[in-house]
Amino acid sequence: MTTQKRLLFSQFNPEEFEQICQLLCSIFNTTPVEIAALYQAMKRDFEKPDYPKQFVNRDFFQPLDPKFLDIYQASPVVATDLPGTLEWDDGIINKPTVMIFGQDSKHGYSYPDLVVGIPYGLNHKDSRENLTRTTTYFKMIQEVMNLGYRVYLTDIWKMWVCDPASPYKSKMLSKVDLDRFLSILQQEVCIPQPKAVITWGKTAQRSIDQLQLPCKHLTIPHPSGMPNSAWRALIGKQSFANKFAYWQQFLQEHLGAVT
Repeated sequence: MTTQKRLLFSQFNPEEFEQICQLLCSIFNTTPVEIAALYQAMKRDFEKPDYPKQFVNRDFFQPLDPKFLDIYQASPVVATDLPGTLEWDDGIINKPTVMIFGQDSKHGYSYPDLVVGIPYGLNHKDSRENLTRTTTYFKMIQEVMNLGYRVYLTDIWKMWVCDPASPYKSKMLSKVDLDRFLSILQQEVCIPQPKAVITWGKTAQRSIDQLQLPCKHLTIPHPSGMPNSAWRALIGKQSFANKFAYWQQFLQEHLGAVT
């Protein structure tokens, strides 16, 4: 009988967590105490079934563009993804880190408050095990963990706003707010001192390309199930099996196992 490995969630060291709090407090209307409470709540619910959600008041984020403020307040759902880490509980501490950057968070349904999670909803047990779209992301992330790394997940843009006129499609943030998120990326990359940064998709790639990284930058098309000409050029028939096989080879060639 195979024993399921236990996952560790967001086991930041004290210095990392202090820096993450400083970073988040620079773009959100929050405090280190509130951020710590959000992570504690996500850890508490990490192995619970379904999708237990954390909420904060919408003034956690304050758009800088007055014209966008009306859209923000009228939106049926707004969400943020805080940085999060995943690693195997294998007795090894201080594993080297690989950062994976996505674009932004996405949520359906309607909520009066702001929804808080981590990228791809992987703070939820059902997102990791049952929801087809997100289990594919988790399987890919596990391949990085299987090589001996801790994976740090984050988004280029930390906020997602649903278009009030077209649920549940995103409404692009105003440029001043997009630039606010982009302005912290260099600092964020330096926090976990990664061996490599991997970007999923062109938006993340272009943003990270502008930075002076202390490590290698690896990029692949976004692994979502949407049709993608970049994937077709790489693997021909676009299926998860083909993407996953490409991903395994990609990791072996460009990253390799921890020695």
